[in-house]
Amino acid sequence: MFAIYSVWPTQHTDTESVQVAARETVSTSNMAALVVTRSAIVKPHLSASDDRETAPEQKEITLPVDMAEQFALISSVYAAELVYPSYSKPLSVQDTQWLEPNRYVPVQAPVMDGNHTASLSPDAFRHFYPAPVNLTVQSNLPVESVSVELIDIDTHQKLAAEQSLGNKIVFEPDEGWPSEIRARANIHFTTGSDILTADFRYYVPVAEIVSVGKPVSERADVSIPVTLLVKREGIYRVRANLYTLSGKPVAVLTARQSLSTGEHALTLKAHNSVLSGTDDYELRTFQVEKMSGLPGEKTEYGISQKPVWPLGTIDVSLLSHEPYTPTPEEQQRMQFLQSAASD
Repeated sequence: MFAIYSVWPTQHTDTESVQVAARETVSTSNMAALVVTRSAIVKPHLSASDDRETAPEQKEITLPVDMAEQFALISSVYAAELVYPSYSKPLSVQDTQWLEPNRYVPVQAPVMDGNHTASLSPDAFRHFYPAPVNLTVQSNLPVESVSVELIDIDTHQKLAAEQSLGNKIVFEPDEGWPSEIRARANIHFTTGSDILTADFRYYVPVAEIVSVGKPVSERADVSIPVTLLVKREGIYRVRANLYTLSGKPVAVLTARQSLSTGEHALTLKAHNSVLSGTDDYELRTFQVEKMSGLPGEKTEYGISQKPVWPLGTIDVSLLSHEPYTPTPEEQQRMQFLQSAASD
């Protein structure tokens, strides 16, 4: 599969560990890893000097074959993706990685010599100053009290310590906290004590969504203006989920733009392929990322001033119903895959 990676354009990816147990949307990038290759036995090439000797047996070399079938499978998946533009992808109730991108998934660990289980859970994976950090212990054993230390994962420095009765504890954050934090909890059950840990992220927001304008119909797209107050310049990616007013998920909308400090407008667009009929809509579940611009530079995050922004009515009849036309770059990828599949 080296040929794919040698021609495929570089894509930005998040550097943090995924904390959401979710069904990943199938894409050509992960489809290649799912293809099972067959193998064939071939003879090594012999030079002129090798012809003078006859080896008793030749070494077997296993190489992948049926590459055309693999490329045909990848190209079919990629063709299905290109029905929708990258900035406006359909969303369903199964797409929890987009519906709940900041959810912390607790892991039940053995405690008390493995006879019971318990978990330590922050209320979210990413926390933003100045909101408090809430942690909860879940166990089939009664919890009498909890003592928790917060530790800088990089330096191992203790940042804060709290204790409380029961299974819940709250930390008031400090603006100087690092982004990667480990909670180390000494949990006191009715039958003894044990220790659990949980990692989470903490950020001082580098940008904030301060307003969302009314949707405007522009050919095949509905354009939604978003105003972002930027505190640190960089390349920003903004995602938001489009919902009907009744709560049905419709699409995940994405925009990326290089922004300096101050207020800036960027546009989220919903393509006609993800919309139907006439309905009232709203935007929820915002993800504001200042993307890594250099090797080793960490992704930073912003917030939305409000969790939900109503959009009013969107009438799909006002849009042209032309299908999405892939970009030249997307067409080049598709041509490469189709060419490889036909060889």
